[in-house]
Amino acid sequence: MRIIYCCILSAILFLHVGCTRKTSAGFGGNATLQLVAKHHGEVIDSITFYVKFNASDAPANDVYDTSQQGITTMPGVTSANIAGLKKGDYYIYAKGWDPSISSEVKGGMPYTITSEDAQDIVVAVTE
Repeated sequence: MRIIYCCILSAILFLHVGCTRKTSAGFGGNATLQLVAKHHGEVIDSITFYVKFNASDAPANDVYDTSQQGITTMPGVTSANIAGLKKGDYYIYAKGWDPSISSEVKGGMPYTITSEDAQDIVVAVTE
């Protein structure tokens, strides 16, 4: 009888752990990402940032959950803020124009929000 109870208890614990829902990324939290794109260490001022929720890789279909164009507040300072995010996994992609080389630049990176506060992120972009 004890073996049956142990098996039932083990099955219940296994199902509970397997079905426990992971924190879902997206809007509805208090985190703010302040995004900056740099190419060879220089800030790119003509840039748009794209964010995919619950992802660690770029989406195959290039469909992102939100986007924000960079805003230049003074020479050499261009950033985008995406606010109201929850803890979780995100993929951040940036695409823009580097006038110093007259070429499009782009790049992306996975990012995990572990605390709901303001976070500065530099996205490296390349040709």
